[in-house]
Amino acid sequence: MENINQLNVANLTSLWSKVGKAVGHYVSENDYELSSVKNSEWPNKIWINQPPTNELLIKLSEKMASSEQLLVFPHWNIYPNEGSEITLEGFTQKSFQTGMSLPLNKPFPSSNSLTVKRVSNTAEAKLWAAVYPKCFGYVIGEEILIQTMNEIEYDLFYFNGELVGTAIYHPNEQVAGIHGVGIVPEMRRRGFAEEIMYLLLNRAIEAHIPYATLQASELGKGIYKRLGFSEDFIIKNYVR
Repeated sequence: MENINQLNVANLTSLWSKVGKAVGHYVSENDYELSSVKNSEWPNKIWINQPPTNELLIKLSEKMASSEQLLVFPHWNIYPNEGSEITLEGFTQKSFQTGMSLPLNKPFPSSNSLTVKRVSNTAEAKLWAAVYPKCFGYVIGEEILIQTMNEIEYDLFYFNGELVGTAIYHPNEQVAGIHGVGIVPEMRRRGFAEEIMYLLLNRAIEAHIPYATLQASELGKGIYKRLGFSEDFIIKNYVR
């Protein structure tokens, strides 16, 4: 079995791959993969599943330069004896995230105050796509949801009929990947992010999935640590 860090990255990249194949541009070569979508700021990634060499980084840089979309290169330090920095000239770190995981041993207490609606039609896809930038500040194009909603679960959460936030729930047999958990500004600081996580984690437990994985921003990391998630590795996101 792959280790939990590899499973975390595999869940994340499978999401990017599905979107690129369905809606945009997807390339899989021996040493890198690329997924991009027009009129969207996501996924638009180029990634590798091996420690980087200067030769490979130069190839990535060339691909990034020739792309119509602004591509981000995420570097995850999950391989033995690998450094955590990309020092080749031309790459600039844009942001970083923390890869986190949680063994799913027992259910979480939940107030059941939220209702969840999985996106299943064009109107809901447009609503989710309109709400998401309010939570995160970047756009996931509505066409992505329209074309992939049967394969990928995009959720809207409500409290007493008011829209609270979003999530992408992407499980497989080994991990429940939780992505895009965002709360609209007017609903923040009311415990809704934790409630969304309780709901999704309990679903994974009911499905007998052994682990949950996610990639946390520095802002959101505290919530996940309180839930028991461990900090496993760092993802540094580079642009050219």
